[in-house]
Amino acid sequence: RALSKVDPDAFVIRAVDGVEALEIIDADNIPRPYFIMLDVNMPRMNGHEFLQKLRMNKRDSGSMVFMFTTSDSARDIAKAYSERVNGYIVKPHGKAGMHSILDTIRGYWNICEPPMNAA
Repeated sequence: RALSKVDPDAFVIRAVDGVEALEIIDADNIPRPYFIMLDVNMPRMNGHEFLQKLRMNKRDSGSMVFMFTTSDSARDIAKAYSERVNGYIVKPHGKAGMHSILDTIRGYWNICEPPMNAA
């Protein structure tokens, strides 16, 4: 929701948990490459479990993934980077901080060449 305020033209699909996110990705109805913002703390399948499954699927293993979460646990951070996240961001307090971070991430996405488009 906050990303839509930062970039109203962004094509955003929201999943309530990792299970639903994998179902959406597996349905193959949305264009790649995927830019995924993921929380560590989700029901049914946490963010680490989601990443393990995503990275096992060769087709989607190069998706750009940012952990965007309230967890500042050193263990969660280390585990996320071992699962090849592109960034680990602890959610800030307040809308201004959130919008600033999302704007920065959007800018990053706009200037990067996604792995799936590389020759």
